[in-house]
Amino acid sequence: MDDQAKIALLQKVIQFNTVNGNEQPLAEYLKEVLAQHHIDSQLVKFADNRTCLVAEIGNQPGKVLAFAGHMDTVATGDPAKWKYPPFSGEIVNGNIYGRGSVDMKGGLTAMVISLIQMKEAGLPKHGKVRLLLSVDEEVGGQGSMLLTQKGYADDLDAMVMGEASSNQLEYAHCGSFDYEIESFGKTAHSSRPDLGINAVANLARFIDGERTAFADAQPSPVLGKVIHSVTVFHGGEQLNSIPDYAYLKGNVRTVPECDNEETQARLQKIIDQLNKQGAQLRLKVVASFAPVVTDPHDPFINLVSDAVAATKGNKPKVIVSHGATDASRYSLAERPFSFVEYGPGDDRQSHQINEHLLVDDFLQVPTIYQKIAKKFLI
Repeated sequence: MDDQAKIALLQKVIQFNTVNGNEQPLAEYLKEVLAQHHIDSQLVKFADNRTCLVAEIGNQPGKVLAFAGHMDTVATGDPAKWKYPPFSGEIVNGNIYGRGSVDMKGGLTAMVISLIQMKEAGLPKHGKVRLLLSVDEEVGGQGSMLLTQKGYADDLDAMVMGEASSNQLEYAHCGSFDYEIESFGKTAHSSRPDLGINAVANLARFIDGERTAFADAQPSPVLGKVIHSVTVFHGGEQLNSIPDYAYLKGNVRTVPECDNEETQARLQKIIDQLNKQGAQLRLKVVASFAPVVTDPHDPFINLVSDAVAATKGNKPKVIVSHGATDASRYSLAERPFSFVEYGPGDDRQSHQINEHLLVDDFLQVPTIYQKIAKKFLI
């Protein structure tokens, strides 16, 4: 596959509107592309118009390497604010524009190309390379959870997540715990607050408790401290009425030393204490992604770093991320595996208006992925 064919494939992938909830047409198209190159794949249905894709090459004994990514994107925002239509795949001054170009259709397409080129070269000679493309990563990670539950990660020895990494190699990332707190009260005239229960005031008391909820949480030697924030607060409708309902939303970036289960317990403890004092608060878990940490001395990190250096001329910076990926779901599989995150694009472009990817950056990554596979599956 020459460079023009690679770019054309990326353009086509970007042109599919896969804003979360509409991934199936792209999955079906990629299945056809792989079939044209004699690679079998499976469509794994998640919901109406939502389908994951799994493909595999290699049938000899040996290790199993996964290339993983997601097909869904966030919404475009106001299309009128884009220089070029968000599903155009327009190429201007060496950049390809479109929603998902960086997050993460560049990495996804590079992985598909890698499988095709390895298949054409009669590789791998040992082991297997598995492609895992999910739905729903941008919202709740339920696509990768489905693939995990079906056993597609149970035999993995290593995984490369193709998210944009700004030419850096990420070997660990925080978990993410999204939650909502509802506060129920009783309405009354604001001149007689004693006759009501102020849902806003009780929710504010939760925020006071949340500020110190993780003060004694053990930090991670790799990922650092737990990061927590209340990000949404709504309550009340009438200026002169005591509000009978309010809610807030928050996010906690978790670490193995204070994982998602402990995080939930700490938040629930605050609620239980306030409810004993007359509040009526209720916790709802919106989404929960576990932290993922590869041993910093794992040889797979050096292997990937060497593959990048052999292609780009210098080794990438090895870092940790405070974001979360589908690896949080895959890491729930039967046995642990080595994990790194490396993909084309500047991750600061993710979710932005006028999201764009440097074409030359994209074109180098299939070679890097193939070098990783060749070295790992010796």
